[in-house]
Amino acid sequence: MTNEINGFRPRSLDTPDNKSAGRGAPANGRPAGTPATPARTDQVSLTETASRLRELEALMAGTPDIDPARVEALRQAIQDGRYEIDNAHVADKLIALERSLFGMNKS
Repeated sequence: MTNEINGFRPRSLDTPDNKSAGRGAPANGRPAGTPATPARTDQVSLTETASRLRELEALMAGTPDIDPARVEALRQAIQDGRYEIDNAHVADKLIALERSLFGMNKS
């Protein structure tokens, strides 16, 4: 649904190009005779975290994803009923992981 508003004319935005266009200024927006400014160069700096992530990525690139022999040994142990889970060991490893992820030192 549209409503027509009588007497309404959209205004043009006052931008540097619009302001200077009607006054005989060049299209680049600079007054005639003004020298061009030198081009800026962009710079990128990596944070410490980004640098550390790159190091970890390089370290992981050399690590095999899966050890097929270990997978098969675990599969066989589970199938035979010989695989036992050490709950204390799992809990210790989870706590160590949390501490390493969040930078907490063991007190």
